[in-house]
Amino acid sequence: MSVRSIMQRIAYIDSRLRHRKDYPSARELADGLTEEFGETPSTRTIQRDIDKMRDRGAPIEYDPHRHGFHYTHENWQPPGFTLTEGDLMGLMVADRALAGYRNSPYYQELRSVFDRLTRQLPQTVSVSSLDLVANVSVITDPVTRIKDGIWDAVRTGMHEHRSIAIHYQAPMYDEAVVRVVDPLHVVGHSGEWYLLCWSHHHQSIRIFALNRIRKARIRNDRFIRPEGFQAEQYIDPSFGVFVNETAVDVAVRFEGEAASKIPERVWHPGQRIEKAGGAIIVRFRTNQQSQVLFWVSQWGPQAEILEPPELRERAAEWFRDTAHRYDGTSAPADQ
Repeated sequence: MSVRSIMQRIAYIDSRLRHRKDYPSARELADGLTEEFGETPSTRTIQRDIDKMRDRGAPIEYDPHRHGFHYTHENWQPPGFTLTEGDLMGLMVADRALAGYRNSPYYQELRSVFDRLTRQLPQTVSVSSLDLVANVSVITDPVTRIKDGIWDAVRTGMHEHRSIAIHYQAPMYDEAVVRVVDPLHVVGHSGEWYLLCWSHHHQSIRIFALNRIRKARIRNDRFIRPEGFQAEQYIDPSFGVFVNETAVDVAVRFEGEAASKIPERVWHPGQRIEKAGGAIIVRFRTNQQSQVLFWVSQWGPQAEILEPPELRERAAEWFRDTAHRYDGTSAPADQ
């Protein structure tokens, strides 16, 4: 069992006891982890996690009348941990990488954590944060701006399972519309943050860009996460967050300089690369066809979509229209 998996379970147990306070049993905690992360721990595993938390001082008790666990002291916080100078440098590099996400509260929270951790270092350790990362630069994507209060409403809704009312202004629309949603998952992609949620209006899973939410208000009504919801069904961490696109098998042919550069990186965890003379063909399966089209366009004439046929046709039409804009044959945009 990985350390990350253990920490994920303990963080979930802590959040459940601290925020929801619904006296969950070990079975309910295990089921909640399955819904939240797709993990399927046994009740014995949950009990061992609770024992570990108790060993670290967590005031967890079992209520025989409510048949579940709870904190006896709500203000209890997990103890700190040891930080080495190497850990500190890694944190500083991560801090620079996260500078591209200054539009989220996580950046300031990370800075706050860093300040607390540096205060815990032994007096004999002298650390200059500028010296640690003086020779490290991280180039990030342009970021969008998110209005004050949006993050707080979204995070509270996710943690407490409460619906939120959002005023959402879609692209190319002058007015915002009100939508009541159940926030389920937040995704950061290419400098922008998206909210996967259940839309009461559409009666389906939808995605909203946080920077297009003008107002957000927490509602009193609570929601139950849709049975079997998995974020991976709606996004592809390698390519993006377009919802309601069909999963397809993609094949892209690269030649020239692109054929030598493409194998240097893992573009998709399921990718397969085949040699085709002096060219290569990259294959993978994804539910992000539009994002694949954007990706292929970055390589210009050195890339060609072979499959699926419908995506190839979309690319052909897109590139024809683009070429017309440069050869003077396209119609003016306002006609």
